[in-house]
Amino acid sequence: MLIVAVVFEFVPGGFDRCKDSIMNAIENSRKEPGAQIYDWAIDVTAPNRAIIFEVWDDQAALDAHFTHPYMDTMVAALSEANIRGDITHYSAEIYDVSGKRDMGFVLPTK
Repeated sequence: MLIVAVVFEFVPGGFDRCKDSIMNAIENSRKEPGAQIYDWAIDVTAPNRAIIFEVWDDQAALDAHFTHPYMDTMVAALSEANIRGDITHYSAEIYDVSGKRDMGFVLPTK
């Protein structure tokens, strides 16, 4: 299993200029075989920071992810954003994990 963690720092308004292609990629990526989780989130403490959290069954599923046209469109939009200066920082890391387990934490209901 692979966990992918990506962080983008955008200038104010920069994320919004890419949002349509990102939304399309999210919708389609979640349907891909091997995609357990594919989420983008805006950091509540830093509204210009977007965080991608992905969980894939294996490297083959992640490799296949980048072969879809909607990913080409999103990567092109993010590349254009970087060139025009909408992205000020970017990092991407992949973590290989052996498995997962329930945390065992239950929120009280009353």
